Amino acid sequence: MKKRLFAFALLAVMLVGLMSGCGAQKDETPAEGTGVVVIHYPTFQCGVNTAAPVVDQLIAEFNETYAGKYQIVKEDVPGDANYVDKIKVQLGTGDLPPVIYGAGYNLLDLVLAKDLAVDLTPYVEADAEWKALYSDTSLITNSRDGKIYASSVEGSQIGYFYNKELFAQAGIQAPAATWDELFQQCETLKAAGITPMALDTADSAWVTQLWWGAMTATVGEDGLAFMQTMNPRDYNTPELISSAEKIQKMLQEYTTLDAIGGKYENAANNFLSGQAAMIANGPWMIGDFSDTSKTTADFAEKVGVAIYPDGFVYDAPIQGYIVTKQDDPKLEEAAVEMVKFFTSAHAQQLGVEMQGMVPASPSVEITDTAKEQYPLLAEFLDKASKATVSTDNMQATMFSNLLDVISQELPRLHSGELDAAGFCQAMTDAAAKN
Repeated sequence: MKKRLFAFALLAVMLVGLMSGCGAQKDETPAEGTGVVVIHYPTFQCGVNTAAPVVDQLIAEFNETYAGKYQIVKEDVPGDANYVDKIKVQLGTGDLPPVIYGAGYNLLDLVLAKDLAVDLTPYVEADAEWKALYSDTSLITNSRDGKIYASSVEGSQIGYFYNKELFAQAGIQAPAATWDELFQQCETLKAAGITPMALDTADSAWVTQLWWGAMTATVGEDGLAFMQTMNPRDYNTPELISSAEKIQKMLQEYTTLDAIGGKYENAANNFLSGQAAMIANGPWMIGDFSDTSKTTADFAEKVGVAIYPDGFVYDAPIQGYIVTKQDDPKLEEAAVEMVKFFTSAHAQQLGVEMQGMVPASPSVEITDTAKEQYPLLAEFLDKASKATVSTDNMQATMFSNLLDVISQELPRLHSGELDAAGFCQAMTDAAAKN
């Protein structure tokens, strides 16, 4: 009897879970015979994801604009790692959705390896307005061998946030100018009974790898060269080992217990709840600071923003939307229109004002409305403009199989089962499999 009750209870919990998070999806597929081309679009930008409202708005506008011709039907895939895993499975079968968002996971090279990406070059060249949105760095991010295969909507200027109230409690006046000073601040916070950093290890360890990459880029010329390399193979270098030693120290001494095995959501919650003083992340998180469903009403007033020590900031467009090859040319045509719509100046402007997102194109203005709504964004952009060193982030440039490896090996680095050299060797060994 208890087993049956447990089974019914478990079923109820599962149903609730399915209807929460990203939300249960009703069937919005047009009836057969209507002539409408349906674009089934899986995305992790749903539910509590900060970009979800922007994506939902763009889908609604696209479906209205192309009513009777094209229609996007959204498929919620909660969690970045779940999304990447889904795309990898579909790559194996060759049955990809018409549009993929490359995000920070370098999915483009995986799709190209299977010869399943549509060359967008002729479409971009034929549309002067679309072409004008591509900066030189955006072309590098989204092109291979002189051909354009993706289109970006958002930039990736990333620093870190800190809790001014917790800093003040520990007697810290301002963000650190050097890495030595940052680690001294961590010691000061720890001595005051305050957890210095919100970190993670699961789902590619987004927050933690931001610190690792920033330290690597500023340790010397070879470290910077590594960070500027697409799909690097050798992580077993003095620069990477040195910065991995510091990551080990952060994980062992300066973060929360749930960071080990924890996802980004754990790190974000620890910062938003005031349980940790610092978190590395991009401006897209700014909207969370005033979201009373996630934190207190006055939390936004407590948050400061900084670039990394030694004048470093991440600065590169995020890999954009990819159109995949389909048997139906009308579906490919619809997918191209969707990507053009989702990366238009209007879409980028929408992201700025709804989310505080940095646009991919420098020609898209950060409006006064956005600056008034997100003053922290304006402050960060001002500081970022003074950075002396910048690169793309590690996650965007590493081979995709390393996203899982870093999550597997960071807990071993934390426990001491691996030292920094062993951790870097594990990354190198995994890179060699590509």
